[in-house]
Amino acid sequence: MEWIKITAPEIEKLRAETEVCIVPLGCLEKHSDFLPLGTDSLLAYKLACLAAEKEAAVVFPPQHYMMVASAAAQPGAIVFDAKLSMEIVERLFEEIARNGFKKIILYNFHGGNRNITPLFLQNHLARQPRDYVLYMPKFDWEVEDVIATYCHSNFGGHADEWETSLMLYLFPELVKMEQVPPRSVGQPQHRLTSLHKMDIKTPVDFYSIFPTHYAGEAEFATTETGQKAVDVITDRLAQVIKTVKQDDETLRVQQEFSSLVFHS
Repeated sequence: MEWIKITAPEIEKLRAETEVCIVPLGCLEKHSDFLPLGTDSLLAYKLACLAAEKEAAVVFPPQHYMMVASAAAQPGAIVFDAKLSMEIVERLFEEIARNGFKKIILYNFHGGNRNITPLFLQNHLARQPRDYVLYMPKFDWEVEDVIATYCHSNFGGHADEWETSLMLYLFPELVKMEQVPPRSVGQPQHRLTSLHKMDIKTPVDFYSIFPTHYAGEAEFATTETGQKAVDVITDRLAQVIKTVKQDDETLRVQQEFSSLVFHS
């Protein structure tokens, strides 16, 4: 059930049936030369909607303006800083909760957002008291066992076989396989290696390794692989929705925490 498509009476009915709302997190950035700029947002939203068909929940519109600074050197990226992104999304949490959805699932499908999504959970504690709870499952675009089971290539990270297969299955009209670059373009460049060997991070790590914003071997992508992966992902997300629906403990623990910190 899509927030953007339901009526006001319908949302009142839905909040009585399920307190769960899913907020898909994506971005706008280059995905090599053959996938659309909104790939991550499109996938996050569609997968959440498919999961909500299996286990009822309301799916909020995808959030595009997240952490994607490493893509700024390529056409098409829309880059916000972390402070603004957090302010926008946290305000959305407030509005979703005001509308009666007290259990909010963050569903991320963009690698760069892994740097900010844990902060939403931590900052949620700093913003207490609140009458809603945030949940964040750990199966975004990097579901390792799904990739290992269904993908031919063992290398990727961006616009790769895995991501392209999902797009071929869910949005075939948007994929231009004839524009997949030669395999060499998607291979890593060995820059800043002395730092990387020591696990020393820098702001330009991804750009230094993949300056064309392509990391993978998309030529191996197939619709069949995408379908298998979608089935696994949506089954898992549906189970998360079910588990969150049944959870009556987290809010009590959060309120206990809040009473100790802010009302002692």
